[in-house]
Amino acid sequence: MANAFHLDDLVANLRTAATSDAPRENVKALLEQAVAAPADMQATMPEFANNDVILHEDETVSIWHCRFMPGQTVPAHDHQMLATIGVYSGAERNDFYEADLETGGIRKSSEVILSAGNVLQIGPSAIHAVGCASERPCLGIHVYLGALTQVERSLFDTEKGETLRFSDENYQRMTRR
Repeated sequence: MANAFHLDDLVANLRTAATSDAPRENVKALLEQAVAAPADMQATMPEFANNDVILHEDETVSIWHCRFMPGQTVPAHDHQMLATIGVYSGAERNDFYEADLETGGIRKSSEVILSAGNVLQIGPSAIHAVGCASERPCLGIHVYLGALTQVERSLFDTEKGETLRFSDENYQRMTRR
């Protein structure tokens, strides 16, 4: 199989793309190529014990494998860097938010559903919530152009209209609701 998917190769290629002259375009192209045959990708992908697994992170790129279970939605948040998402199984819902000048909070402005084989790029200032939009788990590769775990980020409590510092404690508290 000349075109067989190999996760180690994808990670190495994404690392190279992140330091190229056109990281945005090159990362997107690599993810589009990887998820173009979602069944092939799924067949060779390792089984991860955790829903969120950091495959690689340095100062230029963070590469995560993300699994969202049916009915699961993570709270609205920002990344403070470009994010590129490629889905290879199930469907991922991205709810986008913008400032609500009347309330001082945020309000949902749009929704994008990514099915297996789809790729989406999200700008550094975007605010979104992510959830599973399928009856089976949604599986994908999320690539961030920077060290995601090292930047100051925010979580948004859409019920209370509050902005919180992104921390493990705040994230766990909001996802338990």
